Amino acid sequence: MSYFRLLFVHLLAATLAACAHAPGMTLDAGSDDLKARANLQSIDAPTLRQLQSDRRTRLADEAAALPAAFRSSTARYDYLVAPQDVVRITVWNQPELTNPANTTTELSGRVVNSDGSMFFPYVGKFQAAGLTVQDIRALLVKGLSRVIKAPQVDVSVLQYRGQRVYVSGEVRTPGAVPVTDVPPDLADVIARSGGSTAEADLSAVTITRGAATLRVNLQALYYNGDGRANLRLQNGDIVNVPERRFARVFVTGEVLRQSALPMPRGDMTLADALADAGGVNPLSANAGQVFVIRASSEPKPFVYHLNAAAPDALLLADQFVLQARDVVYVDTAPVVRWSRLINNVLPSASFLRDTWTDNRIIR
Repeated sequence: MSYFRLLFVHLLAATLAACAHAPGMTLDAGSDDLKARANLQSIDAPTLRQLQSDRRTRLADEAAALPAAFRSSTARYDYLVAPQDVVRITVWNQPELTNPANTTTELSGRVVNSDGSMFFPYVGKFQAAGLTVQDIRALLVKGLSRVIKAPQVDVSVLQYRGQRVYVSGEVRTPGAVPVTDVPPDLADVIARSGGSTAEADLSAVTITRGAATLRVNLQALYYNGDGRANLRLQNGDIVNVPERRFARVFVTGEVLRQSALPMPRGDMTLADALADAGGVNPLSANAGQVFVIRASSEPKPFVYHLNAAAPDALLLADQFVLQARDVVYVDTAPVVRWSRLINNVLPSASFLRDTWTDNRIIR
Protein backbone atom coordinates (compact mmCIF):
# COMPACT_ATOMS: atom_id res chain seq x y z
CA MET A 1 0.00 0.00 0.00
CA SER A 2 1.43 3.38 -1.01
CA TYR A 3 2.23 6.02 1.56
CA PHE A 4 -0.52 8.37 0.40
CA ARG A 5 -3.16 5.64 0.41
CA LEU A 6 -2.11 4.58 3.90
CA LEU A 7 -2.16 8.20 5.06
CA PHE A 8 -5.63 8.74 3.62
CA VAL A 9 -7.07 5.63 5.27
CA HIS A 10 -5.53 6.51 8.62
CA LEU A 11 -6.73 10.12 8.52
CA LEU A 12 -10.23 9.05 7.52
CA ALA A 13 -10.48 6.56 10.38
CA ALA A 14 -9.04 9.00 12.91
CA THR A 15 -11.30 11.82 11.79
CA LEU A 16 -14.46 9.72 11.89
CA ALA A 17 -13.59 8.43 15.35
CA ALA A 18 -12.64 11.85 16.65
CA CYS A 19 -15.79 13.51 15.38
CA ALA A 20 -17.69 11.68 18.08
CA HIS A 21 -15.08 12.57 20.67
CA ALA A 22 -14.03 16.09 19.69
CA PRO A 23 -11.71 17.64 22.26
CA GLY A 24 -13.41 19.54 25.06
CA MET A 25 -16.93 19.75 26.41
CA THR A 26 -19.71 20.80 24.05
CA LEU A 27 -23.37 21.73 24.46
CA ASP A 28 -25.95 22.50 21.81
CA ALA A 29 -29.35 23.95 22.69
CA GLY A 30 -30.84 22.19 19.67
CA SER A 31 -29.51 18.78 20.68
CA ASP A 32 -32.11 16.13 21.43
CA ASP A 33 -29.59 14.47 23.76
CA LEU A 34 -29.32 17.63 25.89
CA LYS A 35 -33.10 18.00 26.02
CA ALA A 36 -33.38 14.39 27.19
CA ARG A 37 -30.77 14.74 29.94
CA ALA A 38 -31.71 18.17 31.34
CA ASN A 39 -34.56 20.58 31.88
CA LEU A 40 -33.58 22.99 29.10
CA GLN A 41 -35.01 26.51 29.16
CA SER A 42 -34.24 29.60 27.12
CA ILE A 43 -33.25 32.76 28.97
CA ASP A 44 -35.99 35.10 27.80
CA ALA A 45 -38.52 37.47 29.35
CA PRO A 46 -41.07 34.76 30.36
CA THR A 47 -38.34 32.64 31.96
CA LEU A 48 -37.00 35.63 33.91
CA ARG A 49 -40.48 36.48 35.20
CA GLN A 50 -40.98 32.89 36.31
CA LEU A 51 -37.60 32.74 38.07
CA GLN A 52 -38.28 36.02 39.89
CA SER A 53 -41.68 34.71 41.00
CA ASP A 54 -40.12 31.43 42.16
CA ARG A 55 -37.51 33.36 44.14
CA ARG A 56 -40.11 35.46 45.95
CA THR A 57 -42.08 32.32 46.74
CA ARG A 58 -38.97 30.55 48.04
CA LEU A 59 -38.07 33.45 50.35
CA ALA A 60 -41.64 33.60 51.64
CA ASP A 61 -41.67 29.85 52.25
CA GLU A 62 -38.35 30.06 54.12
CA ALA A 63 -39.72 32.82 56.35
CA ALA A 64 -42.96 30.94 56.99
CA ALA A 65 -41.02 27.81 57.93
CA LEU A 66 -39.10 29.59 60.70
CA PRO A 67 -40.06 28.32 64.17
CA ALA A 68 -42.26 30.78 66.04
CA ALA A 69 -39.71 31.04 68.86
CA PHE A 70 -37.15 32.47 66.43
CA ARG A 71 -39.34 35.05 64.77
CA SER A 72 -38.69 38.67 65.58
CA SER A 73 -41.66 40.29 67.28
CA THR A 74 -42.92 43.82 67.66
CA ALA A 75 -44.46 42.86 71.00
CA ARG A 76 -43.14 44.44 74.19
CA TYR A 77 -39.78 43.14 75.29
CA ASP A 78 -38.78 43.21 78.97
CA TYR A 79 -35.36 42.10 80.09
CA LEU A 80 -35.39 39.42 82.80
CA VAL A 81 -32.70 39.77 85.46
CA ALA A 82 -30.23 36.87 85.59
CA PRO A 83 -27.57 35.63 88.04
CA GLN A 84 -24.34 37.69 87.95
CA ASP A 85 -26.16 40.81 86.74
CA VAL A 86 -25.34 43.97 88.66
CA VAL A 87 -28.51 45.74 89.79
CA ARG A 88 -28.64 49.28 91.11
CA ILE A 89 -31.31 49.96 93.74
CA THR A 90 -31.95 53.55 94.79
CA VAL A 91 -34.27 54.49 97.67
CA TRP A 92 -34.68 58.24 97.54
CA ASN A 93 -33.93 60.16 100.74
CA GLN A 94 -32.62 56.92 102.28
CA PRO A 95 -28.83 56.92 101.57
CA GLU A 96 -28.17 54.26 104.20
CA LEU A 97 -30.31 51.86 102.16
CA THR A 98 -29.01 52.88 98.75
CA ASN A 99 -25.34 52.21 99.59
CA PRO A 100 -24.92 50.98 103.16
CA ALA A 101 -21.47 50.44 104.64
CA ASN A 102 -19.85 47.02 104.38
CA THR A 103 -22.18 45.91 101.58
CA THR A 104 -20.75 44.09 98.56
CA THR A 105 -21.38 46.40 95.64
CA GLU A 106 -19.91 46.87 92.21
CA LEU A 107 -20.02 50.48 91.04
CA SER A 108 -22.82 51.17 93.54
CA GLY A 109 -24.76 48.12 92.39
CA ARG A 110 -25.62 44.75 93.87
CA VAL A 111 -24.57 41.48 92.24
CA VAL A 112 -27.32 38.92 91.81
CA ASN A 113 -26.19 35.70 93.48
CA SER A 114 -25.53 32.56 91.46
CA ASP A 115 -28.77 31.08 92.80
CA GLY A 116 -30.66 34.14 91.52
CA SER A 117 -31.28 35.67 94.95
CA MET A 118 -30.61 39.14 96.36
CA PHE A 119 -30.81 40.70 99.81
CA PHE A 120 -32.12 44.15 100.70
CA PRO A 121 -32.60 45.66 104.16
CA TYR A 122 -36.16 45.42 105.61
CA VAL A 123 -37.12 43.21 102.69
CA GLY A 124 -34.78 40.29 103.28
CA LYS A 125 -33.65 37.72 100.78
CA PHE A 126 -35.75 37.45 97.64
CA GLN A 127 -35.53 35.81 94.24
CA ALA A 128 -34.54 38.39 91.61
CA ALA A 129 -33.59 36.16 88.67
CA GLY A 130 -36.42 35.83 86.18
CA LEU A 131 -38.02 39.14 87.22
CA THR A 132 -38.11 42.42 85.33
CA VAL A 133 -36.81 45.60 86.98
CA GLN A 134 -40.44 46.67 87.34
CA ASP A 135 -41.22 43.44 89.19
CA ILE A 136 -38.24 43.96 91.54
CA ARG A 137 -39.27 47.57 92.18
CA ALA A 138 -42.81 46.52 93.09
CA LEU A 139 -41.47 43.83 95.43
CA LEU A 140 -39.16 46.32 97.20
CA VAL A 141 -41.84 48.98 97.55
CA LYS A 142 -44.14 46.46 99.17
CA GLY A 143 -41.45 45.31 101.63
CA LEU A 144 -40.20 48.81 102.51
CA SER A 145 -43.69 50.19 103.02
CA ARG A 146 -43.71 48.46 106.42
CA VAL A 147 -40.96 50.79 107.69
CA ILE A 148 -40.94 53.75 105.27
CA LYS A 149 -43.95 55.79 104.32
CA ALA A 150 -44.48 55.84 100.55
CA PRO A 151 -40.93 54.76 99.63
CA GLN A 152 -39.61 56.07 96.32
CA VAL A 153 -37.62 53.22 94.76
CA ASP A 154 -35.75 53.09 91.46
CA VAL A 155 -34.29 49.84 90.04
CA SER A 156 -32.04 49.46 87.00
CA VAL A 157 -29.53 46.96 85.65
CA LEU A 158 -26.08 48.47 85.87
CA GLN A 159 -24.17 45.65 84.16
CA TYR A 160 -25.62 42.91 81.98
CA ARG A 161 -23.45 39.90 82.82
CA GLY A 162 -25.88 37.03 83.25
CA GLN A 163 -27.05 36.33 79.68
CA ARG A 164 -25.04 36.03 76.50
CA VAL A 165 -25.32 35.22 72.82
CA TYR A 166 -22.19 33.74 71.23
CA VAL A 167 -21.06 34.84 67.76
CA SER A 168 -18.42 32.94 65.76
CA GLY A 169 -17.13 32.79 62.22
CA GLU A 170 -16.68 35.66 59.79
CA VAL A 171 -17.29 38.64 62.09
CA ARG A 172 -14.67 41.18 63.10
CA THR A 173 -14.83 40.52 66.85
CA PRO A 174 -16.18 37.02 67.54
CA GLY A 175 -17.10 36.21 71.11
CA ALA A 176 -19.86 36.66 73.66
CA VAL A 177 -22.39 39.47 73.23
CA PRO A 178 -24.35 40.40 76.39
CA VAL A 179 -28.12 40.26 76.22
CA THR A 180 -29.42 43.65 77.37
CA ASP A 181 -32.70 45.51 77.64
CA VAL A 182 -32.52 46.05 73.87
CA PRO A 183 -34.22 43.13 72.05
CA PRO A 184 -31.38 40.87 70.82
CA ASP A 185 -32.11 40.54 67.12
CA LEU A 186 -29.77 38.75 64.71
CA ALA A 187 -28.66 41.86 62.82
CA ASP A 188 -28.04 43.75 66.08
CA VAL A 189 -25.89 40.97 67.53
CA ILE A 190 -23.74 40.77 64.37
CA ALA A 191 -23.35 44.55 64.38
CA ARG A 192 -22.24 44.48 68.03
CA SER A 193 -19.63 41.90 67.00
CA GLY A 194 -18.06 44.44 64.66
CA GLY A 195 -20.08 43.44 61.62
CA SER A 196 -19.35 40.73 59.09
CA THR A 197 -16.03 40.45 57.25
CA ALA A 198 -15.56 40.64 53.50
CA GLU A 199 -15.39 36.82 53.37
CA ALA A 200 -18.72 36.25 55.13
CA ASP A 201 -21.46 34.23 53.46
CA LEU A 202 -24.56 36.00 54.75
CA SER A 203 -26.87 33.66 52.87
CA ALA A 204 -26.05 30.73 55.17
CA VAL A 205 -25.91 32.14 58.72
CA THR A 206 -26.79 29.53 61.34
CA ILE A 207 -28.38 29.87 64.77
CA THR A 208 -27.97 27.00 67.22
CA ARG A 209 -30.37 26.81 70.14
CA GLY A 210 -29.97 23.71 72.25
CA ALA A 211 -29.97 20.74 69.89
CA ALA A 212 -31.65 22.64 67.04
CA THR A 213 -29.79 24.52 64.30
CA LEU A 214 -31.53 26.93 61.96
CA ARG A 215 -30.11 28.29 58.69
CA VAL A 216 -30.97 31.91 57.88
CA ASN A 217 -30.49 33.89 54.66
CA LEU A 218 -29.50 37.24 56.15
CA GLN A 219 -28.96 38.69 52.69
CA ALA A 220 -32.74 38.81 52.43
CA LEU A 221 -32.66 41.47 55.15
CA TYR A 222 -29.60 43.45 54.06
CA TYR A 223 -30.23 43.50 50.31
CA ASN A 224 -33.96 42.79 49.85
CA GLY A 225 -35.33 44.54 52.94
CA ASP A 226 -37.06 41.39 54.21
CA GLY A 227 -37.31 41.91 57.97
CA ARG A 228 -38.50 38.35 58.52
CA ALA A 229 -34.86 37.23 58.38
CA ASN A 230 -33.99 39.39 61.41
CA LEU A 231 -34.72 36.78 64.06
CA ARG A 232 -35.10 37.25 67.80
CA LEU A 233 -32.29 35.64 69.81
CA GLN A 234 -32.14 34.57 73.43
CA ASN A 235 -29.62 33.62 76.10
CA GLY A 236 -27.30 30.79 75.06
CA ASP A 237 -27.90 31.04 71.30
CA ILE A 238 -24.85 30.46 69.09
CA VAL A 239 -24.64 32.45 65.84
CA ASN A 240 -22.17 31.32 63.18
CA VAL A 241 -21.39 33.36 60.07
CA PRO A 242 -19.64 31.00 57.61
CA GLU A 243 -17.05 31.99 55.04
CA ARG A 244 -18.11 32.16 51.44
CA ARG A 245 -15.52 29.65 50.25
CA PHE A 246 -18.28 27.33 49.04
CA ALA A 247 -20.50 30.11 47.66
CA ARG A 248 -18.98 30.32 44.20
CA VAL A 249 -20.02 30.44 40.57
CA PHE A 250 -17.89 28.57 38.03
CA VAL A 251 -17.29 30.09 34.58
CA THR A 252 -15.77 27.76 32.01
CA GLY A 253 -15.56 27.19 28.28
CA GLU A 254 -14.62 29.88 25.78
CA VAL A 255 -14.08 32.84 28.08
CA LEU A 256 -10.87 34.79 28.48
CA ARG A 257 -10.37 33.70 32.12
CA GLN A 258 -11.96 30.49 33.33
CA SER A 259 -12.76 31.28 36.96
CA ALA A 260 -14.36 30.22 40.22
CA LEU A 261 -15.99 33.49 41.23
CA PRO A 262 -16.97 34.13 44.87
CA MET A 263 -20.57 35.26 45.28
CA PRO A 264 -20.79 38.96 46.21
CA ARG A 265 -22.82 40.35 49.12
CA GLY A 266 -25.73 41.12 46.83
CA ASP A 267 -26.88 39.36 43.69
CA MET A 268 -24.59 38.17 40.91
CA THR A 269 -26.09 38.12 37.44
CA LEU A 270 -24.99 36.19 34.37
CA ALA A 271 -23.67 39.44 32.89
CA ASP A 272 -21.59 40.04 36.04
CA ALA A 273 -20.06 36.55 35.89
CA LEU A 274 -19.14 36.81 32.21
CA ALA A 275 -17.63 40.26 32.75
CA ASP A 276 -15.58 39.06 35.74
CA ALA A 277 -14.27 36.21 33.57
CA GLY A 278 -13.07 38.70 30.94
CA GLY A 279 -16.03 38.16 28.63
CA VAL A 280 -16.50 35.56 25.91
CA ASN A 281 -13.47 34.86 23.76
CA PRO A 282 -14.12 36.64 20.44
CA LEU A 283 -11.77 34.28 18.58
CA SER A 284 -13.14 30.93 19.72
CA ALA A 285 -16.57 31.33 21.38
CA ASN A 286 -19.92 30.42 19.91
CA ALA A 287 -21.87 33.39 21.27
CA GLY A 288 -25.14 31.73 20.42
CA GLN A 289 -24.48 28.89 22.89
CA VAL A 290 -24.09 30.29 26.41
CA PHE A 291 -25.42 28.05 29.18
CA VAL A 292 -26.07 28.14 32.92
CA ILE A 293 -26.10 24.67 34.49
CA ARG A 294 -27.88 24.48 37.84
CA ALA A 295 -28.21 21.47 40.14
CA SER A 296 -31.73 20.54 41.17
CA SER A 297 -33.52 18.30 43.61
CA GLU A 298 -35.18 16.79 40.56
CA PRO A 299 -33.51 13.92 38.66
CA LYS A 300 -32.48 16.27 35.84
CA PRO A 301 -30.45 19.45 36.30
CA PHE A 302 -31.73 22.75 34.93
CA VAL A 303 -29.86 24.14 31.94
CA TYR A 304 -30.61 27.71 30.86
CA HIS A 305 -29.61 28.77 27.36
CA LEU A 306 -28.76 32.31 26.24
CA ASN A 307 -28.17 33.35 22.67
CA ALA A 308 -25.59 36.01 23.44
CA ALA A 309 -25.51 37.04 19.79
CA ALA A 310 -29.08 38.37 20.01
CA PRO A 311 -29.60 42.15 20.31
CA ASP A 312 -31.28 41.90 23.73
CA ALA A 313 -28.84 39.35 25.15
CA LEU A 314 -27.03 41.77 27.46
CA LEU A 315 -30.30 42.97 29.00
CA LEU A 316 -31.44 39.40 29.58
CA ALA A 317 -28.07 38.36 31.04
CA ASP A 318 -28.15 41.35 33.41
CA GLN A 319 -31.49 40.18 34.83
CA PHE A 320 -30.64 36.50 35.20
CA VAL A 321 -29.62 36.04 38.85
CA LEU A 322 -27.13 33.27 39.50
CA GLN A 323 -27.09 30.96 42.51
CA ALA A 324 -24.13 29.53 44.39
CA ARG A 325 -22.54 26.53 42.60
CA ASP A 326 -24.02 27.46 39.21
CA VAL A 327 -21.80 26.60 36.23
CA VAL A 328 -21.64 29.09 33.35
CA TYR A 329 -20.41 27.48 30.13
CA VAL A 330 -19.65 29.16 26.78
CA ASP A 331 -19.50 26.68 23.93
CA THR A 332 -16.80 26.54 21.25
CA ALA A 333 -17.39 27.82 17.72
CA PRO A 334 -17.71 24.90 15.24
CA VAL A 335 -14.78 26.06 13.11
CA VAL A 336 -12.55 26.25 16.19
CA ARG A 337 -13.60 22.78 17.30
CA TRP A 338 -12.79 21.45 13.82
CA SER A 339 -9.41 23.19 13.91
CA ARG A 340 -8.60 21.61 17.26
CA LEU A 341 -9.66 18.24 15.92
CA ILE A 342 -7.34 18.57 12.94
CA ASN A 343 -4.50 19.62 15.22
CA ASN A 344 -4.99 16.38 17.15
CA VAL A 345 -4.93 14.28 13.97
CA LEU A 346 -1.99 15.91 12.15
CA PRO A 347 0.72 14.55 14.48
CA SER A 348 -0.38 11.03 13.54
CA ALA A 349 -0.07 11.94 9.87
CA SER A 350 3.44 13.26 10.42
CA PHE A 351 4.36 10.05 12.21
CA LEU A 352 3.14 7.93 9.26
CA ARG A 353 5.05 10.09 6.79
CA ASP A 354 8.26 9.81 8.79
CA THR A 355 7.81 6.05 9.11
CA TRP A 356 7.25 5.66 5.37
CA THR A 357 10.35 7.79 4.62
CA ASP A 358 12.49 5.73 7.00
CA ASN A 359 11.33 2.50 5.39
CA ARG A 360 12.25 3.82 1.95
CA ILE A 361 15.73 4.72 3.12
CA ILE A 362 16.26 1.28 4.68
CA ARG A 363 15.23 -0.42 1.49
